[in-house]
Amino acid sequence: MNLSKEHFDMYNEYTLNINKIKREVNAIIKRQRFTARRCKRASEEEILDIEINKYEEVESINKKKIPSKIYEFSNGDIYIGKIVNGKMDGIGTYNFVEGIEYIGEFKNDMKNGLGMCTFKSGNIYIGNFLEDTINGMGQMVYKSKDEYMGNWLDGKKHGKGIYIWRDNSMYIGEFKNNKMDGYGVCYDCHGNIIYEGEWKNNLVHGKGTYIWEEGKRYEGEFLHGKKHGDGTFYLNNELVYEGTWKFDKPCIFDRSLDEIFAIKL
Repeated sequence: MNLSKEHFDMYNEYTLNINKIKREVNAIIKRQRFTARRCKRASEEEILDIEINKYEEVESINKKKIPSKIYEFSNGDIYIGKIVNGKMDGIGTYNFVEGIEYIGEFKNDMKNGLGMCTFKSGNIYIGNFLEDTINGMGQMVYKSKDEYMGNWLDGKKHGKGIYIWRDNSMYIGEFKNNKMDGYGVCYDCHGNIIYEGEWKNNLVHGKGTYIWEEGKRYEGEFLHGKKHGDGTFYLNNELVYEGTWKFDKPCIFDRSLDEIFAIKL
């Protein structure tokens, strides 16, 4: 992997964190599956009391003495785990009738702590949850075989993270509201830098450097994915054009670089 030292170290750090989370989640899954084989089914009366919030709350309770049970709810959802004061608590498995499965930690009837969620789409997330939402460090492996590992906020990629496409090209940098936004670097599948600079809404935007191949690059300003503003173009590491660009074209009588330099960008 031909990454810069900073990004190589970041990749290794994130991989170590994710692998640690995976080991902890796998231990949870193993324990839960063992527990599930020994569970008894909750009675219809117990399930009804939970669904209509008819239970007597106990302030002091020994959770270890509460048995895990199989709860088949009237909407088709199935929960295997402990119910404490009418709410899911501790390690459990929840299968939604629409095809989503969560195995992990619950608190106050919500996914809270470490867990694994398999979505109807085929995407699989392993990592941290807070109040029923993906939050903190975690990894999403998409059905497309793309992968993201990094920080999440309220179910969205947010903060620093690494997105790896199925061909092993990758983006390392900042995310905001589920999109590449801020400063980031994009590498091709061989680990060569394609772009380094600012992003907004999944597009190169702001100041940056775009590299086609060794010695051929553009350094300057971008606007919504296009070269726009002040910029410099190099070919064979020699200055070819320096000046103003408008929507991917140098501002010289509205002629393109193809026409001016007889090369194809």
